[in-house]
Amino acid sequence: MRHFGTFILLVSIFVANAIPYPPKVLDNDELIVTLSHGGKVEGSQKIINLRERYFSFKGIPYAEPPIGNLRLRNPRPHPGWEGVRNASSHGAVCVGLGWFSVIGEEDCLFLNVYTPPDLNPDEKYAVMFWIHGGSFTGGSGDSFTFGPELLVGQNVIVVTTNYRLGLLGFFSTNDKYAQGNYGLKDCVEALRWVQNNIEAFGGDPNRVTIFGESAGASLVHYLVLSPMAKGLFSGAISQSGTALNPWAFQDYPRTQAYKVAQLLNLTFTTTEDLVNQLRAVEDPLMFAEITPATVDLEVPRVSLPFMFAPSVEPEDSEEEIFLSEPPLRIMKKGTFNQVPYICGATNEEGLWVIVETEMFPDVLDKFNNNSKLLLPYEWYLDPESDAACDVINNIQNMYFKGEPVIKDPLDYVKYATDRHFEYAAYKTVELHASRSTQPVFFYIFSFDGALNYVKRYLKLGSYEGAMHADDLPYLFRMAGIPAPILPGNPALVVRSRMIKMWTDFAKFGTPTPETNELIPITWPRIQIGHEFMDIGENLVPGREPFRERMQMWKDLDSKYNNAP
Repeated sequence: MRHFGTFILLVSIFVANAIPYPPKVLDNDELIVTLSHGGKVEGSQKIINLRERYFSFKGIPYAEPPIGNLRLRNPRPHPGWEGVRNASSHGAVCVGLGWFSVIGEEDCLFLNVYTPPDLNPDEKYAVMFWIHGGSFTGGSGDSFTFGPELLVGQNVIVVTTNYRLGLLGFFSTNDKYAQGNYGLKDCVEALRWVQNNIEAFGGDPNRVTIFGESAGASLVHYLVLSPMAKGLFSGAISQSGTALNPWAFQDYPRTQAYKVAQLLNLTFTTTEDLVNQLRAVEDPLMFAEITPATVDLEVPRVSLPFMFAPSVEPEDSEEEIFLSEPPLRIMKKGTFNQVPYICGATNEEGLWVIVETEMFPDVLDKFNNNSKLLLPYEWYLDPESDAACDVINNIQNMYFKGEPVIKDPLDYVKYATDRHFEYAAYKTVELHASRSTQPVFFYIFSFDGALNYVKRYLKLGSYEGAMHADDLPYLFRMAGIPAPILPGNPALVVRSRMIKMWTDFAKFGTPTPETNELIPITWPRIQIGHEFMDIGENLVPGREPFRERMQMWKDLDSKYNNAP
């Protein structure tokens, strides 16, 4: 099978499709909640150990099934049902890429609600709304991967959701016949459901924090940028992804639409004709099956946008528009939703390229033979220009010791880390902090310990630092993590800190409303520079992470970036 174009896709899909390890279910303590449309859901109590339990409501439909004529259209709110719906199991995952095959169903717009067991009826609880990653092509909000009990244990309500993926979620003809951004609009519809229903579960609709990782983190940022999502949340957390990551925005959706037609052997005369033919396809798994063939790069790299990714919608759209301008333009104008915002990344995001170079040994050779591959695609530079030459020289001097050839894969790791993740986070927090009335908090997750499961699963434990997705087990109970961590392990302290800071942010709009033995210092908001928190074995505040490297990217960006 042809590789997916970049190993980061494989990492994302692994995280998004982990092996189930469900908690024990007690059937004798079930709950019934009445929703705004009159229908009811019946949940259950789940026991993790002698001290941990929570209430679970799974597989709640929040929108009509996006099938038939509703395929490639904005979601419609679910009309509801009569009587009581069993909410003890997850709904179907959306059509997408699994670890070894294509999986899912088109009728997949379900969410899950998890609540503390002993709710005070006189209190409303903060809500944390999780958006999963998976390169926009895989994953789900299921608790097999994103077990909520650590967060719920801090007396917050957790909501996780499915959204349409790949072609079904992000296809666009760049005109009114297929506007695009359906996966993002699914997230909006799910958030509208939260506004209408979360009080019935004990939640506070005025304290909803959206958070996500990787592609999910970029979707969080898009929600911050979109007027369609205004008023639906009170805070946001982006972990290893924003709308400025080079892979997170599709600038040429119509070109990609024509490529889809070619891959599916469709002939058409107009884009309306093409969209109608796509709606007539009987087997939606076909759309996921073509995904590996849609990545056509000279090297496996994530610096080009994924084929199916968010895009700007046309002005003549017939349905509600999610994104009418490029993300960078919105950020520069400051016309985004003003909410407290946490944004950051791990310190060695790019360690995945070590495995990439082992899987595809010619990766570095192709870089070595064509240094123009180092150019940022989204800057629209003529590869033969003096400007391009200057950019290449700066990158080679910074990361590759001035050599025209990449000799050490660890140099490639630093380049991949900054190119694909760190600089996007750096630029995002800078733009938001300078144009927001609300606090912006920046972090680097650097802890390397027993719960850095992705790195250890990929047999990268000998390398220092935290790689892409290594922070997730510090927030969720994730499937597949081996033997329990013994008391006294530093990883447990780091996990407790992460859980506390993230849930306090949801409750109070700041990650450190007070200091204590667990969190002895205050996380500084960005004010005059890139103040940040280094989340390692200890919490260490600082300024300007990776100062020299980020300054190089900032200088080149301001001088040569021609993006709209």
